[in-house]
Amino acid sequence: MAFIFGLLREAQASEDVFQEVWLKLHAELGKGAIIQNPPAWCRTVARNLILMHWRTKRNSKVRVDSTLIEFLDCVEQAFAEDDAADDSGQNRRQALGECLRALPEKSRQILALKYEQELPLKDIAVQVGHSCDAVIKALLRLRQALAVCVEKKLKLGELGL
Repeated sequence: MAFIFGLLREAQASEDVFQEVWLKLHAELGKGAIIQNPPAWCRTVARNLILMHWRTKRNSKVRVDSTLIEFLDCVEQAFAEDDAADDSGQNRRQALGECLRALPEKSRQILALKYEQELPLKDIAVQVGHSCDAVIKALLRLRQALAVCVEKKLKLGELGL
């Protein structure tokens, strides 16, 4: 539900998508289908339903494309994997902390404004002196760079445990 609401930001629409996912899951299981990874299956169905929802609201000021939803799905899956393995989650959090400390001050400021202070993008843009589009691109690049950094640290075992 958090994954769905995080993308839709509408309580009623989120509830509708959530219920639709469960109905589709129930129907598949009723047909005798074997679903190897139910959480991933549910996220995929939810992602597709959310895309359909946004496509029906083309006149809306908010636009979401499938690339962003796929990225968010990867983030959600990473959190799910962290929950499954506490040690791995602790290592991942430690690696993230090290990667964050290695970022330039301006990048850490943008991330802090977005995720610690939870400011809207337009307010972040004003504070850092960039356009909203520049802030969106910076956040996307920062998240990608952090993901690469964390994975590299985990693979190389560079954590000071």
